[in-house]
Amino acid sequence: MKSIDMRFDSDMILSWIGKRFVMYKCDAFEFTNSVTQIVGLYIGDEVYSLTNMQESVDYFGTIEDMAVSRLAVSEDCGIKSAFEDVEMISTPVGEEISAVKIVNEFQKVTISGKSAYEVWLTRAIIFEVGGREISFEKDIVPFSEEITIRRGYNLIDKISDNDDFLEGWDVEYAPEYKREVVVIK
Repeated sequence: MKSIDMRFDSDMILSWIGKRFVMYKCDAFEFTNSVTQIVGLYIGDEVYSLTNMQESVDYFGTIEDMAVSRLAVSEDCGIKSAFEDVEMISTPVGEEISAVKIVNEFQKVTISGKSAYEVWLTRAIIFEVGGREISFEKDIVPFSEEITIRRGYNLIDKISDNDDFLEGWDVEYAPEYKREVVVIK
C-alpha cells in the first residue's frame, strides 16, 4: 500500500498562537475571492508562503501534475505573483492569533478489495483573530492552483465538500474520504 502525507506542520502553526497576524499578501481579487499559487502570511516578525502549485506526484497509481499545497518559512522577496507585471496587494489584519483550525482530508482508494493508496492533505487553514476568522482553502479540483480566501464567522461551514472525489472511478476502484479538524490554541 502506498501512503502519502502532505499535511501542514502543526508544530510550526502552534508557534503562531499569541502572535500578531500582521497581514497577508496576494494578487488582487478579479472575479472571485481566489488567487493563484501563492499567499504570503506575515505573522509576528516572520513571513510564510502558503502555496498551491502543480507538481508531478503519484496520484493513485499514475504520475500526474497535481496541485500540492505547502506551507513554509519564506522572505518577503519570495512572495511574488505567478503572473508577470502583477503587483500583489497587502491586506492588514493587525490582530493576535487566538486559534488556528487545520482542515485535513484523508483520501483512500481500494483496488479490487485491497487497500492501495492513502493520501493525507491539508484542505484549509482557518485563523481566529479578533473575534472573526480568515480562511485559506486549497481548491477542490486536484489540478487547480487556486487558493480561496474568506473572512467572516463560522468559516468551517464554508469549506467545500469533496464528494467529487468519490465519482468517476472505474468499477474495481473504491474511493473514500473523510475530514478531520485539528484545533490549535
